[in-house]
Amino acid sequence: MGLVTGLLLGLLSSTVKLLLFRPWGPLVLVAAAAAAAAVLAPDQLTDLREEALRLLGLGAVPVALAVVLLLGLLRVQPRRAVGLWRWWIGSALVVAAALGALAYSDTELLGVETPETLGGLIGSGILGGSPPLDAVQATLGALRLLVLLLLASLVVRPSRTYRAVAASVRWVGGALQSGAQRSHRGIRRAIGAAGNLPAMVRLRRGPGPATEAIVDDEDDEPVIEEELPSDLDEEMSLPADEGERKEPVAPVKREAALRPAPELISSTGGPWMLPAIDLFEAGSGPAIATEEQQEVARRIEEALGQHGVEVTVEQIRPGPTVTLYGLVPGWVRRSGNKKGRDREAAEWDEDGVAAPTQSDKAMRVKVDSILAREKDLALALAAPSLRIQAPVPGESVVGIEVPNSQPLLVTARSVMESDSFQELVGKRALSLALGQGSGGEPIVADLRQLPHLLIAGATGSGKSVCLNAVLASLTSTILPDQLRLLLIDPKRVELTPLNGLPHLMAPVIVDTDRVVPALKGVMREMFRRYRTFETLGTRNIEAYHRHSQREEAMPYLVVAIDELADLMMAAPYDIEQTICRLAQLGRATGIHLIVATQRPSVDVVTGLIKANFPSRIGFAVASQVDSRTILDGVGAERLLGKGDMLFLSGSSPKPQRVQGAYLSDREIRRLMEHWRGQSGPALPSFDLAPEPVEESDDSMGEERQGSSDELLGKAKELASRYTHLSTSLLQRRLRIGYPRAARLMDMLEDIGVVAPGEPGKSREVMVTKARGDS
Repeated sequence: MGLVTGLLLGLLSSTVKLLLFRPWGPLVLVAAAAAAAAVLAPDQLTDLREEALRLLGLGAVPVALAVVLLLGLLRVQPRRAVGLWRWWIGSALVVAAALGALAYSDTELLGVETPETLGGLIGSGILGGSPPLDAVQATLGALRLLVLLLLASLVVRPSRTYRAVAASVRWVGGALQSGAQRSHRGIRRAIGAAGNLPAMVRLRRGPGPATEAIVDDEDDEPVIEEELPSDLDEEMSLPADEGERKEPVAPVKREAALRPAPELISSTGGPWMLPAIDLFEAGSGPAIATEEQQEVARRIEEALGQHGVEVTVEQIRPGPTVTLYGLVPGWVRRSGNKKGRDREAAEWDEDGVAAPTQSDKAMRVKVDSILAREKDLALALAAPSLRIQAPVPGESVVGIEVPNSQPLLVTARSVMESDSFQELVGKRALSLALGQGSGGEPIVADLRQLPHLLIAGATGSGKSVCLNAVLASLTSTILPDQLRLLLIDPKRVELTPLNGLPHLMAPVIVDTDRVVPALKGVMREMFRRYRTFETLGTRNIEAYHRHSQREEAMPYLVVAIDELADLMMAAPYDIEQTICRLAQLGRATGIHLIVATQRPSVDVVTGLIKANFPSRIGFAVASQVDSRTILDGVGAERLLGKGDMLFLSGSSPKPQRVQGAYLSDREIRRLMEHWRGQSGPALPSFDLAPEPVEESDDSMGEERQGSSDELLGKAKELASRYTHLSTSLLQRRLRIGYPRAARLMDMLEDIGVVAPGEPGKSREVMVTKARGDS
């Protein structure tokens, strides 16, 4: 008897453990209870079934399955079930939309006493009515269902949904704007064609009658001349004693460009019109923090915590190419005795946080300890390269820039539409659309404040695209009478598509032999402007534009060079001298330089050139040596390429990570078609011929007739500074090879500048000795 009782008790105990402590035990109990209720109380179960069908219709089946699945997952893996809360909410919204869609059908196939729709009473409430529905009710019901589906997508995939909706809105808006722009262009062309007819209305200032007829010499047809109101007459009329038009002083905004300004009206063509923003392609929108980036932040904390570096990720700034994670250093706790250490370890294991004890001493985690774990972080994140800012300028966080798995394209239009760029345009600045920062913010600059820009990087890193984007942002916001360009492209393929711009002072220069004369011609214009400033008593071009007695228009001049290395190989001395001279003195006269090179070495980007270019852009390079040559620091060797760059300016103490704006060839063609399709007023021409050099008496003797070496004069000038002269000194100072330096030394000996000597040794300068004796 006792044996049977023990067996029964053991079986009962095993059953209880199975039902209560096994994962699927509660489900077995629920199934058993449901089966018992079906056998013992079939009437109540039938009523419950009918009530569920009346409320939910056919939706009762997926709802019941979802409830069972949720209960089972909560019992087996509660943390995973809680982590999937977005999916549960999204599934509920989808089921609600499905019940509303089923409510469109009215049927009696459910077997209930009260006939309802396939979606039940709940579906009818979601739809907003029961069949039959009129057109308005059906439309409103469909909109409700679409809103539910959109909410479900936002809950489950917020970033992708936002991008899809934003792209759809931009596409619709772009289509509407494009249609309106085409209509506006058609009207503008019609007005321009009508304005070129022989019988035109001219605006004239004068105290005469309201209208008066003037006979044209060509067709002898009367031309009506109207008098302006007094307030407009004072603003738009020409001075009585001047034959030239007065250049506009106020900045020309994009909105005002749609209406011709009287100062720009010409009898041979219409006014210059700025291009519309829809000529450029729209971007993909700003980057948004996703679950993937939240996971990366958690992995950063874990990777550093495993090496004893406690940090907290408090900022996540998603950018187009990289995401900036802002880390706040934690605390290092040192225990005073073993008992405190044991208790601290126990609390760490239980709560997951290192709890301090009374004997602990708290110390901040050193920033150097975070920098020392850069390779460990790159390994944990499987990132090709990391860049750590310690700290982020202006903030008390350590920034870690991690490349995105799916980089976004930054278009020039997305930067030009930003508020910061439009603010610069409103100030009549030389606005440059550079790109977006590591946090997604637009990066713009005023060329007047830089005041010159040096761009360097390896081949294919994005220099030419950046240069084209900069030139496009200038020519799309400034009229040709306010900005003139001189483009130099020894490679012949990067800037030549811009031939035909009305802003150009001359066609794009592709021959290296013409570069030095052109740069010296710009220097001649610079000195002429200084003489004009001296006459009027002004200090710079801004003060000249505000002066009431200015006599001529003085636009800004921008000189853009796409490849400096080719020019330095052709004429290193002249190129370095003219570029440095323009960079030193050109800012006050409105002359600015933009120089790009793919060879960032010390013989191309010399120390004198770097000293005059405080603002620089460094693209991806091969080594730290090239990075130091460009930016005076490391970092450029870790860039990702394809427009990823570091921007160094006077406003920031450290280089700023920027994803450069992209400008396609199709956008450049659209911009060129816009400017080539206009026949605006004639622009003043610039004489790029170099200033003639006056001949002076030379105490070192006349140059030998028939000498073909143009460096002989420079060699004689160099010899006058020293008592002894050597061939190696000529090589270093004149940047030439040994054969040419030896030939110059022989020529100096022939004309009596240096004394004869042995080959390989320095020679005595005779002219310096003669001066000393006298």
